[in-house]
Amino acid sequence: MFRFIGQSLQIRAGLAMGLITLLALTGMVSAVIMARSTYGVAAAVNQAGSLRMQSYRIVATLESRHIDQEAIRKQAMEFHSRLESPRLTRVLKDTERKSLHTIYRQISDQWQEVMYPLLSSHLDRLATTQTTAELEQHIDQLRRQYSSLVDPFVAEIDRFVYLLEQDAESRLHKLGLIQGICLMLTLLVLASTLYLVHTDVLGPLRELLFAAERAGKGNFSVRVGHIGMDELGRLGLAFNNMAAELSKMYGNLEKRVSEKTAELQTRNLSLQLLYSATQQLTKVPVSQKTYHALLEDISRVVGIRSGTLCLTPEQDGDKAYRVALNGPVPPMCSTEACHICLGNGNTQLLTRKHHGGSSKILSIPIHDQEHNYGVLLLQKEPGANLAAWQMQLLETLGQHIGIAVGVSRRDIQRRRLALLDERSVIARELHDSLAQSLSYLKIQVTRLTILMDREAEKSQIEEVMTELREGLAASYRQLRELLTTFRLQMDGRNVVTALAETVAEFNKRNKVAITLNNHTQNIPFSANEEIHVLQIVREALANVTYHSAASSANVTLEQLADNRIEISVEDDGIGMPPEAERSHHYGLAIMQERARSLHGDLNIRPLGEGGTRVSVTFTPIQLSPDQNNNQQADVAI
Repeated sequence: MFRFIGQSLQIRAGLAMGLITLLALTGMVSAVIMARSTYGVAAAVNQAGSLRMQSYRIVATLESRHIDQEAIRKQAMEFHSRLESPRLTRVLKDTERKSLHTIYRQISDQWQEVMYPLLSSHLDRLATTQTTAELEQHIDQLRRQYSSLVDPFVAEIDRFVYLLEQDAESRLHKLGLIQGICLMLTLLVLASTLYLVHTDVLGPLRELLFAAERAGKGNFSVRVGHIGMDELGRLGLAFNNMAAELSKMYGNLEKRVSEKTAELQTRNLSLQLLYSATQQLTKVPVSQKTYHALLEDISRVVGIRSGTLCLTPEQDGDKAYRVALNGPVPPMCSTEACHICLGNGNTQLLTRKHHGGSSKILSIPIHDQEHNYGVLLLQKEPGANLAAWQMQLLETLGQHIGIAVGVSRRDIQRRRLALLDERSVIARELHDSLAQSLSYLKIQVTRLTILMDREAEKSQIEEVMTELREGLAASYRQLRELLTTFRLQMDGRNVVTALAETVAEFNKRNKVAITLNNHTQNIPFSANEEIHVLQIVREALANVTYHSAASSANVTLEQLADNRIEISVEDDGIGMPPEAERSHHYGLAIMQERARSLHGDLNIRPLGEGGTRVSVTFTPIQLSPDQNNNQQADVAI
């Protein structure tokens, strides 16, 4: 048990605190007990002293000239009551000193057997005496006998008082002794505790702090000397083990740092290569110079001997042509067996024998998510093997190159489709307007020739000539409108700005007062939608200018429910004639065609007080719930 106590600072500290507490409680409890034991001692001393005084009072009464027998009896009874007083007997019960009990019994016996019977017998005689001489004789005899007994009796009382005082002092002395012993023991335990703290706590703790500071500065060779079985000793042992482990870890740290540095440098080179490749391949179309620079970067980062980039034509996927070359031509390129390098679209390692030995060629597919576009052939150094990160890097580069090739080819295809759409629109515009006007003029020329051959009347010939002039003027006007349409560009302007410039243009060229009312806010029109809207408004304003005989017109943009947009042109002219769909009204067909391209509705109706309202309603593609991508394909001209 003592060994276990010596192994624990916590138990030793708790034991010291417990001893100090126990000694303090012992002192306090002893003080309380002694205080309670001395309770009533002073009253007992006073009571014992009053016995002495009462004895002399009886003597004084007996010495008086006229003896009062009743007074003497009362004083005797008073003495007896004081002798038997609880204040005196209670103290005697609490004390263990036999001398006090003995002398008290002697005083009590002396009073009850000698003193009190003496007084009582003489007082009884005095009561029965008849003559004065006998009375004086009895009184004198009582005085002599009582006086001879009172001094020894008082001496016994004095001794009794002295013993009571000595008993009280003895108890106080015991209290002081107990308090002194407790104090000395407390000081001893406190000194032992301080010594324990100094030797077993402060010293090892100071050593631990010093070692921790040294370890915090990187010195892991420091060790703690206190490695006992107590708490700080176990902590010191744990610190020594930790320092040893840290020293071992720091011994290998430089190697690990070098490895991590090399790995980070490799990753950095890989990221730089990917970034450079992505930056170069985003320039569409990708040139042969870009591919050659990319092969140079791959050779520098991966460490290959040579590289070749072969792409397949769009029409023949089994043949390939070299786009870029870095180093000697691979041995297999001397044949036309391109399918060997292309393989099945997966990474493969090819071995080709030649006169100088054999070569290891790594074939990386060039592809995106949809198509294969060729291969990247990389010839390794003899005996070199590519790491997993190098293979992953090369396959990622193959995907980037494939994406760039796919984007380039899709861009070329989009341009080709745009050109075809443009030619189709031009042909449709010419057929719907100028071609039909020329056909009408050709018919009028044929009529004129027939009338002249028949030598018709001059009025008929002039009527045909008038129609020819009107048709020619209309054809010229349509030609100018078509030229304006084909030359129209947005140049980064929004549709509201373009409409405002169009309104200003028509106001300048004609006498019709045209105003623009925009009730929309930041509508995201696509480029095709802006062109179609602008051409519909221009065609409607042209009809207002040339056919309506109007004095004013309004162009209004409204945003309806469900993100629909309405563009309307209203005038106060003569309205649309019944034969509007006949000759020289091909602009209506053009507006219908453009409204269909917007996936919208074109509405033409007369106004109640005269005039015409032309409106087109559609939903912009960027506000459409399904984002119909087909609308983007309708190229606006």
